[in-house]
Amino acid sequence: MIFVSLGTMHLDFARLVRAMDSVAQRTGERVVMQTGLASTLPIHAEHFAFRPRTEILALIAGARLVVTHAGIGSVIDVLRTSRSLVVVPRLRRHHEHNNDHQLDLAQAVERRGWGKMVLNIEELETLCASPPPAHRGYTPTKAPLIAAIGQWMKTPTRTL
Repeated sequence: MIFVSLGTMHLDFARLVRAMDSVAQRTGERVVMQTGLASTLPIHAEHFAFRPRTEILALIAGARLVVTHAGIGSVIDVLRTSRSLVVVPRLRRHHEHNNDHQLDLAQAVERRGWGKMVLNIEELETLCASPPPAHRGYTPTKAPLIAAIGQWMKTPTRTL
């Protein structure tokens, strides 16, 4: 199963909806799409607007691959469940967002080896057939800070 998350943006994401709907039609693989406020809806993929976070996390955990917009919450949820990740940033030139800030996160995902970024939507079907390996051992960057504070709190003679 491929899980697709479009996020909660009020602007449409027709480019991703159509591409993943085509994957569902051509491959016959189950594609489940969280469409949010999108006005373009799939015909061949299962879809819903919103569900509780626990249900979204269960869909991510049960997916072979997660294709998502480049929203930080969605990316972190995928990394925490160690699933194969493809990120399609919403782009201003396609009227999918107000600016291109999602491009920065998508580039970081690829640079760090957490998953693949898709800018050319025609590449998406190939990546769905042969997705990148799931990243293992993701640790939020705040973990070292929390550990250091915890260690400091255990120290009998603390100085500020």
